[in-house]
Amino acid sequence: MRQGADRPRELTLHEALSSIMGASHHSQDTMATVLPKFQETQRMQEEQYLGFREELRTIRSALGTIVGVLKEVLNTRRDTVALQGAPDTSMDDELPTTSAGASGQEALPQDHHTSKRSLRSRNKTEHDAKTPAKK
Repeated sequence: MRQGADRPRELTLHEALSSIMGASHHSQDTMATVLPKFQETQRMQEEQYLGFREELRTIRSALGTIVGVLKEVLNTRRDTVALQGAPDTSMDDELPTTSAGASGQEALPQDHHTSKRSLRSRNKTEHDAKTPAKK
């Protein structure tokens, strides 16, 4: 039997360095092909995110408008019931509030003062029409 037939042969320093350098070049080649693909994917995801944010802003604005209209309708109903002298049976918590949440987002637009002013003006006009004019 030959001596050393069972042991693997030892690499020379030159062979070991060549092997390491080859692996390093292969790694660099892989990075050169993978990195641009990764960056493109990341850019596409950022564009999608920005698009979704814009859609959410639009939806939130539309919901704010709907809530504002519903509150104005509810206030009009309350004023009508009050004019008729009947008890108001509506519930105050029927509509959600539109204040800013814990996330720190902007509050939804509200136009309570304008609608209350116009209702007061309309109510005063109706009251004046029912009251006889003073001479």
